[in-house]
Amino acid sequence: MKKAAKHLLWIGILTALATAAFAETRTISWDPVTTYTDNTPIEAGKTVSYTAYWTTDIGLSLASLHTIGTSLTTTSTTFDPTVQGMTRGGTVYFTAKAVLNTGEESALSPAYAWIVPLITPPPPVTPPPPSKAPPSAPTGGMIIRR
Repeated sequence: MKKAAKHLLWIGILTALATAAFAETRTISWDPVTTYTDNTPIEAGKTVSYTAYWTTDIGLSLASLHTIGTSLTTTSTTFDPTVQGMTRGGTVYFTAKAVLNTGEESALSPAYAWIVPLITPPPPVTPPPPSKAPPSAPTGGMIIRR
């Protein structure tokens, strides 16, 4: 049982490492919102946060929006296209809105198109030929004490 648990532990660790090796993160950023639509400045004491979205619908239908980040106090966010469910090689559209701490919300920003890059997995590692393989550890025998 202990031997099986050790093997499962190593399989879990290797799986986690393999997943991390293929993870891909991207960052989307935008300019800070400092004024209202009539160009008057946002009053002191009011804070701005952002919600970023993506969709495959160029019309930015509210029903089709997928949230990348919400209540963001910075003007960027990082995401993984695979985790978000973006189709590799397909076009997605990003949009965002600003939200004041008073609850006022901006309209959605214009759509920004992006083609989700394809991922090419790294080539498999081939073992060296037997003549160049490192020596293997002995599998049995005795240790002689000197």
